[in-house]
Amino acid sequence: MAVISENIEIAKGIFKMCLSGAPLGEAGQFLMLKQPDSLDPFLARPLSYCNIDKNSGTVTLVYQTIGKGTKAFSKLKQGSLMQAVGPCGRGFPLVSGNAVLIGGGIGTAPLLLLAHALRESQPERHIKVHLGFREEAYLIKEFGQYADEVSVDIGGIITDAADFSQAAAYYACGPEPMLKAAALKAEKAGAELYISLEKNMACGVGACFGCTCKTKGGNKRICKDGPVFNALEVHDVL
Repeated sequence: MAVISENIEIAKGIFKMCLSGAPLGEAGQFLMLKQPDSLDPFLARPLSYCNIDKNSGTVTLVYQTIGKGTKAFSKLKQGSLMQAVGPCGRGFPLVSGNAVLIGGGIGTAPLLLLAHALRESQPERHIKVHLGFREEAYLIKEFGQYADEVSVDIGGIITDAADFSQAAAYYACGPEPMLKAAALKAEKAGAELYISLEKNMACGVGACFGCTCKTKGGNKRICKDGPVFNALEVHDVL
């Protein structure tokens, strides 16, 4: 059982939750979270790792209050218990060389741990981050700890700022229209792009087949085979 050490609002409707005792994972993976003493909502909610402090064992998650589950999470206090199952899914591959990260809205959260992992795995690499938000920006200072360049756009089209001829690998997480725009630009430039898909999940372990996507290799389960895929393999974004 994990324990909440912090659960605060960092932007309008955006919360940062820190857990001790939760399973550690890799960038792009997620935890299935549930309040152990509550049956409403009955199903656990998937939340991606935002950052991990391996020394203290602290897991940071950033989430948006959209439905009943996340709204209930936002009311939890320090010391509350959370049932945390994971790590679930397949994360981002750490391709050698310079990297460009593109995040939109709450999709920026999983990219922070990715930037952290990329920096640790190859300290000399150049990391550029493009972050787009509808209204209020967040996590900018945190990205600055790992990235060489961080650009922020409010209300615009963040993929317009990304040059797909500069890096060895590109990574994107955000709304589907943003992922589609990034995939089309990557395909045109012949760039290597990995995307993290988001879909409602029931089990989180691939048993229920409730979160599938169409790929060149057939239907894949986002919770088990993803949520990270090579963008050029996913029919849903091309």
